[in-house]
Amino acid sequence: MNFLTGANGTKRRTYPDDEKFTIYAAILARTDPPVLHHGVIKEVAAMFGMPTRTVQKIWHKGQHGGFEELKDKRKKNSGRKKIEISPEAIKNVDLKDRTTLKDLAEKLGVKKSTLHNRFKEGCFRRHTNDIKFTLTSDNMKARVQYCLSMLRETNDGGKTFDPMYNTIYIDEKWFYRTRRNQKYYLANDEQRPRRSVKSKNFIEKVMFLAVITRPRYDNDGHCIFDGKIGIFPFTIVEPAKRKSQNRPRGENFCIQKIKVSFCFVYNLKKIFLFPCRNDDHKGYDISEKGALSRVFDPQGNSCYQSQMAS
Repeated sequence: MNFLTGANGTKRRTYPDDEKFTIYAAILARTDPPVLHHGVIKEVAAMFGMPTRTVQKIWHKGQHGGFEELKDKRKKNSGRKKIEISPEAIKNVDLKDRTTLKDLAEKLGVKKSTLHNRFKEGCFRRHTNDIKFTLTSDNMKARVQYCLSMLRETNDGGKTFDPMYNTIYIDEKWFYRTRRNQKYYLANDEQRPRRSVKSKNFIEKVMFLAVITRPRYDNDGHCIFDGKIGIFPFTIVEPAKRKSQNRPRGENFCIQKIKVSFCFVYNLKKIFLFPCRNDDHKGYDISEKGALSRVFDPQGNSCYQSQMAS
């Protein structure tokens, strides 16, 4: 049994002439021509492991023309020729016209299905292109200096990278109080809950300050600190300093607009609760996305700001 692959990539099973002759002879041995007994086709199909419909076609062709009719009429290459796509033709198409298969097929003058079949065969590939940042010479020097600042000297005079055990990473995290579409499981006699907002843009959001660092392991490989320092709220509750039409003086209310520097200092004491490594005398290096890194001593006093934004 062989497979014949068409121009569109589909495969059909083909059987050599010798196998078809054997099948036809097996049918003739089990019946009295031209009468075909009941169940012979299924028996022969099960014997050779092929579909019943294929055995029926072999029987009908043999009845009309004998063994000559069972011979394959295809000589060497047959069928519709495969449409080849030159890689140079793809390169000559402008990049803006190569974002979809439909646009590329139109520029090459072929059908989209033909182009998709060549893609599945590996004639060309899909590429996701990211925009790269334009770096000046000063930017490149700053990046190299930042990488060199991560090198530390070993006891034998060699170089190694800083393990960054005393580097703390902080980032703001947004959380929506609810989602636009929410799934619930209710009882059959339970009413559907009603959730309403002015629009999907008015779903309340809550901001937290997440603080993590590198996990600690002992000599046996057991985790003694997972690196999760904590998540701190970005809002505070304090009594009103003055009365207004919304609340009297002294009533507690939530302040939602807080400067990042205030929130950072407010939670600084909590951040420094976890122990610093004894072999590092530089203190803590707190890195925030899109801001300059701050370096603090073990007592939490600010030393300086690095020139490399993290």
